[in-house]
Amino acid sequence: MEPIRQVHNDNRKEQIVKQWLEQRTKWRLFPTPKFFFTDFHINLLGEGGRENYIGDLEIKWLKSGSDSPAIFPFNKLQQMVIAPPYADSPEIFHRVLIRYNNATAVIPVKELARLIPEKHTRRDTNETDMVVKIYSADFAKYLRPLVIPEP
Repeated sequence: MEPIRQVHNDNRKEQIVKQWLEQRTKWRLFPTPKFFFTDFHINLLGEGGRENYIGDLEIKWLKSGSDSPAIFPFNKLQQMVIAPPYADSPEIFHRVLIRYNNATAVIPVKELARLIPEKHTRRDTNETDMVVKIYSADFAKYLRPLVIPEP
């Protein structure tokens, strides 16, 4: 068994996504501590410089197209589902951003909560985990033909 690791390239890709989103939305993203279950806290920018927390964001960067399923760790999904932000607005929820090489999807975690986990063995390490497979066709309303550029 090997320890949890975070590689430098992950951080670089997170910063690319952060800049890309902040240029295209009214969001300001704040990095979470290392090994937190999400990558960013999201604040929605409002009038007069006001900001409101609207949930967290986890980023999944894929080199494949949206016709391939995104494999997402079930334990991370569980953490996001059982730790929802406390709010009285339907706009406040956690999200997963999937960066494909031909599109981008930002999916509410509550939509992913219905997925059934399955056992998955990584080819490179032979490590077995429980994952959910996210098929973009099942979440087509969240898929946009916008591509976040490769670093």
